[in-house]
Amino acid sequence: MSLRNVVALALTALLCGCATWSAHGVAADNTGKLRIAVLPVRSDVEIGELGDITTLPGPIPPADAAQQVRERMTAVTEGIAHSLEQQLAASPYLEVVGHEQVAKALGAASLPSTPQQLQQLASTLDVQAVLAVQLSGYGQLERKWVLYMLGSGVVEGVVQGVAVGEATGNAWAGLAVGGEEILQEFLVWGGGARLFDWRFAPVILEGSITSAADGHELWSDTAYASIDTKALKHMPKIERDRKEVQLQVTTEKATHELVKDLLKAAKKEARD
Repeated sequence: MSLRNVVALALTALLCGCATWSAHGVAADNTGKLRIAVLPVRSDVEIGELGDITTLPGPIPPADAAQQVRERMTAVTEGIAHSLEQQLAASPYLEVVGHEQVAKALGAASLPSTPQQLQQLASTLDVQAVLAVQLSGYGQLERKWVLYMLGSGVVEGVVQGVAVGEATGNAWAGLAVGGEEILQEFLVWGGGARLFDWRFAPVILEGSITSAADGHELWSDTAYASIDTKALKHMPKIERDRKEVQLQVTTEKATHELVKDLLKAAKKEARD
């Protein structure tokens, strides 16, 4: 069986297995909108040094640096949550309960981790589903993400090679194209991950929407973004060279990509 047939069968199985959100108790109200709650954004990022996320004017005592890292990352997750809410609320398909209101409803309790806790929170907020977002990469990539990007590049290289080979009828041409792509990925992700982190300020956001009715995951996506050169080029050089500015615009880029994918799914569900 050819690679193209394998991919086609996999996509067919995936699409056939997708049920509509309404089958899990999430449906548009009489205004045509889906009402969801945005949980406070969590961070799974471990920052080694303050200099990894901001440009330093000079040496800083370790204790002060550690405190500044915590404060900076709290501000980052807060900023992501506000950006998510603003973009989602501007959509004609969603009504959003913001993370601050969610935090107030939670009180001293932690984020819901069981179906019962989720149902209780949803009942309090009068929502049908919750959006959870996690910051999984910020200015650097953990090994699992390096391996993921390397693996994605290898698959892409194989697919490109197969496509060229089939189009030209020349297996050697396909092998050359595929091999070049794979080699490039190894050089970038396998040998230069640290250099890539510093140059491209990568940001990774993982998002999912879960039904409060049955705990079913309705949607999920991972947004990966590297430095937004288009946004930076309009800034003075002294600003665009600052690490925190680079990460800010890259975070906005990743947030936009995550919202775009979510709104695409919400639009389909709101119209069904």
